Amino acid sequence: MKRNIYLYLILLLQVVFVTACYNEDDLTPSGIESRYMVPQGNHDYDATIVDFYEKYGSCLLYKFTDKDTYWTPSEWMNGALGEEGKDGYIVSPADEAYVGEQLELLQDTWFSSYSDEFLSAFLPVKIMLCSSIDSVCMTWVFEPEFMTIYTSKKVGAWYNYDNICVSYGSEEVTQMTEADVAAFRSKVNRIFIESMKGREVTVPTKEFEEMTDYNVDNIGYMSPPELWALGVPIARSYNVSVENDWEAFMLMMVNYPESFLTREPVFNSEWDTTEANWDGILNPVKDVNGLLKARYDYVRNYFIENYNMDLQSVGNKVKI
Repeated sequence: MKRNIYLYLILLLQVVFVTACYNEDDLTPSGIESRYMVPQGNHDYDATIVDFYEKYGSCLLYKFTDKDTYWTPSEWMNGALGEEGKDGYIVSPADEAYVGEQLELLQDTWFSSYSDEFLSAFLPVKIMLCSSIDSVCMTWVFEPEFMTIYTSKKVGAWYNYDNICVSYGSEEVTQMTEADVAAFRSKVNRIFIESMKGREVTVPTKEFEEMTDYNVDNIGYMSPPELWALGVPIARSYNVSVENDWEAFMLMMVNYPESFLTREPVFNSEWDTTEANWDGILNPVKDVNGLLKARYDYVRNYFIENYNMDLQSVGNKVKI
């Protein structure tokens, strides 16, 4: 009797196993797994790339596929030009003859500005070394007739899902002016901070959230001065959230000197919703309740205490 029971159990397990294999095609993978290895060649700069990976766990790639940069779990983000195009971006891999100079540019304008602890915690999995990056978006054309068309604009850096793309992996890196370097510095540091929010590797603390009342009536219709009084640095009332505020304080620290943020405002427009209104944002002229400065100090000290990184030291290199 026992022998029959054992045989029955074995047959049942075989049926379950066969059924599981049969249904395997119906499973939906959660993502695409890829492996990235360095060095990718035998150039002198490949040793620098290997050292960077061993130190921070982030791959500097000058050889990569479309999937490596454009893929996300929901869609591919490669842009397309023309009438039937789509938003996104288009990259070209770096010219290997100029990657060494490109790495020096990245070190000077990006990596050297941050502590090792900060870079280890917040660099993306991949940094794509590109010769050029084009941002693609829809524009309106009025002549000879009205139509929409997708056009491109060159940018210094771009973020997508698990990677940051950086440009100047070409002969252009040897021809950069002081203004070019300053513009690239601003762009790459902005993209770095924005990517941190997008990858959700840093989130606001409960203490930071409780410093502002996000449930106040009509917060979505307030003017910039009304938002500043609540400690909200973003002037776009329709975009108010604790996550956006956390990012905004980080952005103002890495892109603007402290002297610009604290001075008596030179520019002060009640309805301007651009970052131009961060001129004197921490000065009592705009920060009437002191909440903006208090929240700014909280974010600044958070990264000093936890990652040995004063973000304002990055912005203090910017000339206004």
